[in-house]
Amino acid sequence: MSTAHQGVRRDAGKGPPLIELRGVARRYVMGREDDPAAVIVPALQGVSLRIEAGEYVAIIGQSGSGKSTLMNILGCLDNPSEGLFLIDGQDASELDADELAALRRERFGFIFQRYHLLPGMDAQANASLPAVYAGVSTGQRMGRAATLLAELGLGERMHHKPNELSGGQQQRVSIARALMNGGQIILADEPTGALDSASGQEMLRQLDALHAAGHTIILVTHDAKVAAHARRVIELSDGHVLRDSGTPAGHAVPQAALAMASGPGSFWAHWRGQLREALGSALGALYANRLRSSLSMLGICIGITAVVCTAALGDAARQGIEGNLGAAVASKLWVWSDASKLPPGALPRDFRPYELEAIRAIDGVQDVQGERRMMGGLRQGTQQVNGQTLAATTDTLKSNQMTLALGRDFTSADLQARAQVVVLSHRLWQDLFKGRASALGSTMLIDTTPGAAEAGMPGGAAAVPIGAALPVQVIGILKEKRDGDGDDGRSATLYLPVSTYLSKIDARPSVSSFRVMVAKGHDPAHIEAQVRHRLKALHGQQDFGLWNGDAMFRQVQQVMGIIAAIFTGVGAIALLVGGVGVMNIMLVSVSERTREIGIRMAVGARQSDVRMQFLIEAVMLCCLGGLAGLALSWLAAQGANAVQDKVTLDVSGKAVALAFAVSGGIGLLFGTLPARRAAALSPVDALARE
Repeated sequence: MSTAHQGVRRDAGKGPPLIELRGVARRYVMGREDDPAAVIVPALQGVSLRIEAGEYVAIIGQSGSGKSTLMNILGCLDNPSEGLFLIDGQDASELDADELAALRRERFGFIFQRYHLLPGMDAQANASLPAVYAGVSTGQRMGRAATLLAELGLGERMHHKPNELSGGQQQRVSIARALMNGGQIILADEPTGALDSASGQEMLRQLDALHAAGHTIILVTHDAKVAAHARRVIELSDGHVLRDSGTPAGHAVPQAALAMASGPGSFWAHWRGQLREALGSALGALYANRLRSSLSMLGICIGITAVVCTAALGDAARQGIEGNLGAAVASKLWVWSDASKLPPGALPRDFRPYELEAIRAIDGVQDVQGERRMMGGLRQGTQQVNGQTLAATTDTLKSNQMTLALGRDFTSADLQARAQVVVLSHRLWQDLFKGRASALGSTMLIDTTPGAAEAGMPGGAAAVPIGAALPVQVIGILKEKRDGDGDDGRSATLYLPVSTYLSKIDARPSVSSFRVMVAKGHDPAHIEAQVRHRLKALHGQQDFGLWNGDAMFRQVQQVMGIIAAIFTGVGAIALLVGGVGVMNIMLVSVSERTREIGIRMAVGARQSDVRMQFLIEAVMLCCLGGLAGLALSWLAAQGANAVQDKVTLDVSGKAVALAFAVSGGIGLLFGTLPARRAAALSPVDALARE
């Protein structure tokens, strides 16, 4: 083999032996240990022996003699019930599970009767598995595996799966795996038991070659002919050492035998390799159980779809409501003449221009807009509707978040010339012109009969009539209300330049109501308090009403937040159900793959390595379900957008990030129990499962 006999480092008997057992016993309890009726089955009783480095030992005995139990203890797969088991003078009972795993990884190589190869890996990957947990880089371990397999005559078969190899070839793969990290101590459990005679002889020649190269060979068999290849035979019967031929006289410990143990590899290389191995194993397991995995992902898919769709619906509804409502009322105050707090018979006073200027001078007030409106008839040809005429400036449409569909807005020239031009709401355009684009440039009439002009808020006064009908020309048409960029869509409204309104409809400079626009970055509640204080000082009494639109807007936002939380809770329940399903499937997977877990532990996997493997599998299962849920949500959103245009559903980047975060969290949460159960398995019990 690849390691040559390099002479003597120390003689047998000088210093601690490689392996020493002192009064080792192993008992199995059938039932609970504290139950007096429990049956105790002794497997080993008072076994004491010393094995020097470089020995070739055969442990022989009939079935039930305890030889497999002894091999499990020698290989750190099991612990004695009493007595001492020492390796290089160190008591193995003082080592925790991860330290025992390190011993198996760095000092031992196992050759099992049933080969114990992982079926989803090819020969090269199976041979290199111990190096994954030793922290060896991918290139190094795959190169060493290829070299070992080539030396064992499997150079052309290294990319074949175990089911594509003969029994003898599979056993040679297990030899390569045993030598991967050095294999100072080779434990062979009935290595020829499942082989034909020719393959069995080849196996024994391989063991002879390994011994000649300096490896310590411990062979367990019931066949005396196989045991004859060893230099020392230990015979067991009913858990006792019946005969021990002892270390051969003059045995010298080869220096190579003491240099074979591999040390710990790179920490980061270990985690990178283990992560790659866990991902590959997870994908293989999910693919091997495609139907079951798909059904498990279905629960997560439904949950994520529910969460993302409700989030998209909530966002669309919130944007629609907050967009429309925010454009109409956010950061605005309405003030009107109000006699409700005045003595009986007292009348409120209108707001004079200098009072509006006083309000405009308050820090944080962006604009003050006096509201002049008239209710009455609006005519075009033979068509007539009842609507309202509002006085407007060049900023009115923009400040109220209204957008033109056709035509133009008012200009300074229109106001200076007192032009008889108007902008129509979408509703009025439909009512009078039936939505025809030819409405632009058309002439229509505004009824200005006595009593038609009035304030739109409580406390309004009669208008000063100018004439019976005012002809005006249409210069613009507003968009229908969509996400805050059009008119309210519910009333027939006409906008007229304020200068024209004052000269043709109502010449009074005072107004009975006005709006206050709050500048960005200022608190509307604070501005409200200042407006109230200044008006009371100017009027000497509270003969006005004041309404803060921002307060209502915040209440609506709170209500929308509660509704969104309720929808999210519904989706969370679906995710919880999906998570329970994932946990159940993972527990089944642990039960079905117990032998695989035992193999990994035997070649040196730590408990943390096993936990990581099953946690990654659970997270991957949930993330795949989350990905399917995202795809389904996107399709649902596109379908909803195709059949209606009232709201636009969008699967945002935030929703994608949330979906994957929630999927990963569900995988971690519900994968923890199966992962802990897998990591807590005893290697020897796991290997015994079929």
